[in-house]
Amino acid sequence: MQPLRIEAGWQVTYNQFYEVDPIPGHESYFEGSSLLMLRNNGRLKLIDLQWRPELDLDGEYQLQVLNFVENFNPITNEFDTEPNWDHPVLNFATKSRLVLVEKLEDLLRTLPVFEDPRMIERRGVIDDLSESYRLRIVENGISTDCINDILENGSAQLQVYILNHKDLTRDILLKFAENGLTKKVKNQAKQKLTSKGFRA
Repeated sequence: MQPLRIEAGWQVTYNQFYEVDPIPGHESYFEGSSLLMLRNNGRLKLIDLQWRPELDLDGEYQLQVLNFVENFNPITNEFDTEPNWDHPVLNFATKSRLVLVEKLEDLLRTLPVFEDPRMIERRGVIDDLSESYRLRIVENGISTDCINDILENGSAQLQVYILNHKDLTRDILLKFAENGLTKKVKNQAKQKLTSKGFRA
């Protein structure tokens, strides 16, 4: 196996990455859909390493970094992960095993935490109502009706999301300063009202 300095928090979930270079006679070391897979539940990150094309000694290492979200499975009492294969955070390709190892070890040290954008009640459990409001905003933007619904039924997490939205207005801030769900929400709205761009 290829020696790697693996930072705390990373789990090796699959490993067929050998300390072998692509030379004739070593084709079998460069087959399979993945050579190495690492996961970090704290950072919500997955690293997948492949060799493409398979068994072709003129191919290259292809590394992808993916964000993932967790969903609690009440049947198994475990967290299922859903990597976002359609939108990799990073793609990296090289023919050199040593260049790859250096890049991989750097990523294991420096990849930031992915902030799950969904509205969740607790780890892996979605707050369906608040998440439906968030998706409404993502699709259609902020509307007066939506803000009123959120003030009436939305979670504190969703209200904080609104207070950090790019389309936030002074009128919305005034509503949240008066009617926010928690003291934290009200205080954050009041603080923003004193900032440049929102002052009367």
